[in-house]
Amino acid sequence: MVAYDLLGTTLTVRRDGTETGGRIVEVEAYAGPNDLASHSGKNRAGRAALIREPGRLYIYRSYGIHTMLNVVAHVAGEAGGVLFRALEPQTGEEEMRARRGERARHLASGPGSLCQAMGLRLDDDGTDVMDSEWLHLAVTARNDAAVAGPRIGISKGLSVSWRLFDTESTHVSVHRRGFRVTFDDLEGMIPPVGTIIG
Repeated sequence: MVAYDLLGTTLTVRRDGTETGGRIVEVEAYAGPNDLASHSGKNRAGRAALIREPGRLYIYRSYGIHTMLNVVAHVAGEAGGVLFRALEPQTGEEEMRARRGERARHLASGPGSLCQAMGLRLDDDGTDVMDSEWLHLAVTARNDAAVAGPRIGISKGLSVSWRLFDTESTHVSVHRRGFRVTFDDLEGMIPPVGTIIG
């Protein structure tokens, strides 16, 4: 599951003469149309975004307020993506604070706060992570402190524990209940193809 590999990666954004960055400490995975919580089955725009080439950004506005950052991730012929929920700041904290006006602990905790702190915008949608001059995602060693739990803020798709977070980070957004997982554990957490995730 790509979400596991993205947990612990370093996200860096360089634009307007500033650099902000940090470690991703919380993510959520979303599958194709059979995942009733996924945008791929909810609307045309979401479907079109999540069937893009893997590695493209999918950025949208939630409830007309919060900008949300996803990376498209799926096997060939399918749809899916990973939502970035929280980041532990490492560089550019002053710039993040100017954008957010919050204490350091809450600068990028929660998907909307993360985008605001990092200066991400709706028109960044579709950016190729592998070929971007201003955004860089550095994959690190797999995280041994990963915890899996239910995804947040959804009313459907509650049957899977596809929210992953670093239990040792104080920058995880909310709801720390869950269970420790390894990469191998995740294979057993993926339903057979065609299963409705409700």
